[in-house]
Amino acid sequence: MKTEFKAMLEKIWFICLLAAGLCTPSHAATPVVYESSRAMGMGGACVAVADDHQALFCNPAGLGLQNKSSYSFLNGHFERNIDYDDVDNHIAALNSGDTAGARTSNFNNLIEIMGKQGWQAFSNLAYYIGGTGFGIAGYYRESESFAVNNPVNPSISAKVEKDAVLSGSIARSFNEAQNLFKDRAMGWWGATMKFVSRRASDKIFYARDFAALNEDILKDTDRSGATMDFDIGALWQLNNSWKPTVGVFAGNLLSSEFSADIGTLKRQFAFGASFRPLTGPEERNEKLLLAVDYWETGEDGSTLTKVRMGAEMKLSRHFYLQAGIRSGYFTGGAGIVWNDWRFQASTYSEELGQNPGDDEDRRYSCSATWQF
Repeated sequence: MKTEFKAMLEKIWFICLLAAGLCTPSHAATPVVYESSRAMGMGGACVAVADDHQALFCNPAGLGLQNKSSYSFLNGHFERNIDYDDVDNHIAALNSGDTAGARTSNFNNLIEIMGKQGWQAFSNLAYYIGGTGFGIAGYYRESESFAVNNPVNPSISAKVEKDAVLSGSIARSFNEAQNLFKDRAMGWWGATMKFVSRRASDKIFYARDFAALNEDILKDTDRSGATMDFDIGALWQLNNSWKPTVGVFAGNLLSSEFSADIGTLKRQFAFGASFRPLTGPEERNEKLLLAVDYWETGEDGSTLTKVRMGAEMKLSRHFYLQAGIRSGYFTGGAGIVWNDWRFQASTYSEELGQNPGDDEDRRYSCSATWQF
C-alpha cells in the first residue's frame, strides 16, 4: 500500500514540477480561458468535477470518466459585468463637436462613470467527446472592457481580445488500481495539445480623441499572434459511496509566445477535490455534488483569491442549482436540461485587487447548449 501511495505522490509531484517549477515570463498575456456557466455558478471549481465538456479545458483526465460519446456545434456563452451598460452608454453619448461646450459636456459625462469598468464577453464552443477517452474542440471567444480613469484629464482605456482555439485531448487509465487514503482508487491521466490565435488591442484615448471615437475604433484590433501549447492532468476516484475524486491540472506547460507585442501564455497549476455526500441509492447519491479547487494562474493576489468552492444540487431530472465562493465572493446559478438542450444562468465575481473585498467586479453569464 505504501509503495503504491508513494508512486501516486511521485506522479503528482512530477506534474507540479512541470507547472510551477519554471518561472513565468514577465511579459505574459491574458490567459485563454473557457469556463461554462455551470462551472461559474459553482465558484469555478472544476478540476475534480470533470464530468462534462469543461474537462476539455480544466482537466483532460476527466475524459476517462466518459462512458458515451457526445458532441455539440452550439454551445453559446455570454457574460457581462454590472457596469457595462452604464459605461457603454456614457461613451456612446460623447459629443463629437470640437468646441469648448462639447469638451465641457464630455468632461462632465465621463466624470459620472469615473473609475468604472465595463466588461463583456461572448463565445461558442464546438466539441466532440468520445466514449474512449478522446475529445476535440473548436473554441472562439471575444472579450472587451472599457474603463474611464484620471479625473483631472479623463481618459478611456479600451482592451479587446479575440481568441480562436483548436484542441485535441486524450485520457487513459493508469495501469493498476492504487490505494489512496486507505481506499482503492482508480486513476486516469490526460493531455491536451492546442493551437491558439489571438487578435488584440489595448489603447488609451484622451479628450482630443473623443470627437473621432466610435464603436469600430474602440473595438478594432491592431496586434495578432498564434502559438501552440500543452495541458496535462490527472484524476483519481475512490471506490466508496461518497465517490470522492482528487484532481490535478497543469496548463500552458511551454508558456509559449503569441508574439513579441502580445506576450506569452501564462503557466497555470490547479488541484481540487470533489465528493457526493448523500449515500444510498444511485439516484439519491447524484443529487448533491461538493467541490473545492486551488488555482495558481500567474495573476497577483492573496491565497483567498485563488480558492474556489462550489456545490451543485439536482432538484429533479431537469433542474439544477449551483452555489459557491470565488475570490471571497458568492456565486450562484441555475440550469435546466430538456432533451438535448441545456440552459444555464450564473453570477460570480472577479477580484480586481490583491485581496477579497478590494475591488469586486460582479458579472453575470448565460449559456445555451445543444448536445447530442
